[in-house]
Amino acid sequence: MPSLWLVDGSHAIFRAYHALPHLSTRAGVPTNAVLGFTNMLLRAIREGAPTHLAVAFDESGSRARKQIFPEYKATRGAPPDDLRPQFPLVRQVLEVLNVPAIGHEGFEADDVIATLARRARAQGWEVVVVTGDKDLLQLVEPSNGVRCYDSMYEKWYGPAEVEEKWGVPPGQVADLLALTGDKIDNIPGVPGVGEKTAAGLLRDWGSLEGVLAHAAEVKKPKLRENLLANLETVRRARKLVTLFDDLPLPVQLDELARKPLNESKSRALFTELEFVRLIKDLPRPAPTAPSGPRSVASDLAAVEALVARGREAGRLTLITVTSKDEPLHDDLLGVAISTPAGSAYLPLGHRLGASASGTLSFQLADPAPAALPSKRAIELLKPLLEDERILKDGHDLKRDLIAWRRAGIALRGLSVDARLASYLLDPTGRDHSLQETARERISCELPLFKDLTEKSGKGKKATPLPDLSAEEVGVAACAQAEGARLLAAALEQDLRETPELWKLYVELELPLLPILAELEMTGINLDVPRLRKLSLEVDLSIASLLAEIFALAGQEFSPASNQQLAEILYTRLKLPVLKRGKTGPSTDQEVLEELAEQHPIAAKILEHRQLMKLKGTYLEALPAALGKDLRLHTTFDQAVAATGRLSSINPNLQNIPIRTKVGAQIREAFIPSPGWKLLSADYSQIELRVLAHISGDPVLRASFASGEDLHARTAGETFGVPASEVTRQQRDIAKMINYGIAYGLSAFGLGHRLGLGTSEANAIIERYFARYSGVKIWLDATVEEARATGMVKTLFGRRRYLPDIRSSNAAARMAAERTAVNTPIQGTAADLVKRAMLRVDLALKAQGAQARMLLQVHDELVLEAPPSEVAAIGPMLVREMKAAAELSVPLEVDLGEGDTWAAAH
Repeated sequence: MPSLWLVDGSHAIFRAYHALPHLSTRAGVPTNAVLGFTNMLLRAIREGAPTHLAVAFDESGSRARKQIFPEYKATRGAPPDDLRPQFPLVRQVLEVLNVPAIGHEGFEADDVIATLARRARAQGWEVVVVTGDKDLLQLVEPSNGVRCYDSMYEKWYGPAEVEEKWGVPPGQVADLLALTGDKIDNIPGVPGVGEKTAAGLLRDWGSLEGVLAHAAEVKKPKLRENLLANLETVRRARKLVTLFDDLPLPVQLDELARKPLNESKSRALFTELEFVRLIKDLPRPAPTAPSGPRSVASDLAAVEALVARGREAGRLTLITVTSKDEPLHDDLLGVAISTPAGSAYLPLGHRLGASASGTLSFQLADPAPAALPSKRAIELLKPLLEDERILKDGHDLKRDLIAWRRAGIALRGLSVDARLASYLLDPTGRDHSLQETARERISCELPLFKDLTEKSGKGKKATPLPDLSAEEVGVAACAQAEGARLLAAALEQDLRETPELWKLYVELELPLLPILAELEMTGINLDVPRLRKLSLEVDLSIASLLAEIFALAGQEFSPASNQQLAEILYTRLKLPVLKRGKTGPSTDQEVLEELAEQHPIAAKILEHRQLMKLKGTYLEALPAALGKDLRLHTTFDQAVAATGRLSSINPNLQNIPIRTKVGAQIREAFIPSPGWKLLSADYSQIELRVLAHISGDPVLRASFASGEDLHARTAGETFGVPASEVTRQQRDIAKMINYGIAYGLSAFGLGHRLGLGTSEANAIIERYFARYSGVKIWLDATVEEARATGMVKTLFGRRRYLPDIRSSNAAARMAAERTAVNTPIQGTAADLVKRAMLRVDLALKAQGAQARMLLQVHDELVLEAPPSEVAAIGPMLVREMKAAAELSVPLEVDLGEGDTWAAAH
């Protein structure tokens, strides 16, 4: 039986707009309603598998119903400013998905749906109406002839579900709405009649006309009076809620048959709208890598020829292939090298033979080679790869550095890293992968190794990359190398067009690559027995906390279950509901922090959550992450944080809390090599010092020049006490003020954090800006400049684009304004730390020191050194970090040493 799915498009767009937070593209185009609508539609197609599909829209208002009642929908305001431009985008989405969009002049989407549903039922088709609008429930028929599906709540409505929700069968939904009226559509009903009363009246008298005919017999005086006074109002309302099901729509049902989406146009539109996940869900098109000779090196002569081509070109592009995607631990499988003369793949670690499956649209010129002696091939490659005069481009060159370092080759002559270049050009971009960046910048579809390994199945069924033939892997690797070569050239041109970005790349980000690779390969020692002992202690603390929580709750439950916790907090303990989510009353951290002031159980829950997180994230995960050398190796990613900060991943070592007892104990498990010492050098108040420099505020600069305790001084002025009498708590509050206000913290936000009224918090802000007037001037000027240019810069030219800075959505605009003042401060601080790393690395090499950098965490560098070098390395660290830049205020560095990270910090 054909199944026709009819989507209430007008209702879905508004619903998606209000369901999702404000979203926009890097160009500032709002997209939250488009994304929500597209997700809903694709989910309906995927899960419902309709044979026929259409989306209905309102056209030119509601002229037909306004003729009945001129005030119909008169109370509705105009669509929000950031919603209006999304309506045509939704139509574009439907066009590329090949889904018909249908409307009829002067009528509503409901009427279009009713008309198409009647036609389909006349032919015996099954009909599903996708909507959350109660008006359309009147279409529901018995025996699943017509059903409604609320996609937001994944709720199906047949006759039983309609009657359960509204108290009347589908055929009387319009009668019920006529009695209750509809405030949203400005349809007056009977005053004082709600859904339950209307349902009761219809049950008592059988129909709407029955209710009206017997209105004088209603027992309740006020209800009887209101009914009798509004008989014509109810009859008019009944006409307004009745659906027009006989519109002369110029479309035949057969024209609504599902058609395949237009893959290329869908991909182009989703790329423009930056719907990254939806792009990934689309069927991958056949790769369209640039044409050029491709081969697999079948013998050492071919390797020698490739080396000669590389030397002749003076520049080449590398794609290094490893067994998985973790170069710190992977085996080297091969390398694809591309020059303008062509590309070749050198298989170094997997069995050769077996021809390619033909799944890719291009093939190798020299398939099915014999076995290549990898050791000798690497020896032939070594002089080429280590020659710094031969420039090497690629994508994520740090990965190549590590892979080749493990093979005994020091890769030199690094030039353009396409991933880093893409990130610098737009640090807010969501995906700087080779495939996505090539698609956007050079319109090139590149193959994924994942597509090769998952031909046999996903997960455990996937074929490991080393088990694929050299030819098959070589096809994809050569295509990636060619694409990376063209992409690197295009991105280099983009960078050079902005000299300050090219300088930032050449002088900071590129030189940092080998340093980060060295940090990752070096790793840090971990005291596993200490962590295990701490884990047992935390287990006891968790058990003790649970006992306290159960005693306060009066019963046992799972604190990790939001549903069970909500039941305890709001039903059993009767605490006030401060916020609601999609699934009910919220139990998030912000809510629990407020509830902690009313009941001790909330504070205990927060403590329990923190201990569970520390146990799972660090106490259990860190020992399991040790490498074969029994050291912990994190990965430092340069192309994630929009401010320019480095990100630590797999494992993340930057978020270990330092102000909690357990967090400090975890840091005690980080230890140096046997007999050595750890050194920690941490910038002091670097972001406020950056603020003093870039704002030019004379008072702030003078405070740092004099060496006074800035937070103590702010606390003294805030609380009206001498700086010498400021308490630790008052200083902590002042610290929050100093950082928060500089980052655009509002009076409401400050008051919320400090537990003060908005007027009192506003007075604090006014006193702050009265003292630091230069900061206020800089904040306002920075926001204005961001509005004019659409971006902000750090002191060293790093850019961050702010598409929402001129948004009509107030929340989005204010968030962009906060980012505008945050980025120059945080981003400049991040650049300073990177500059310090370069200076420290050069100094270590110049001294011929054994000491080595291990970690970079926020504003801190952690090194290890033999005892004989500690006395010299410490002062060098401080000196080089202070000299990272010449600011108008001194850069101060706190230095510590010890046998653990905690002791050194």
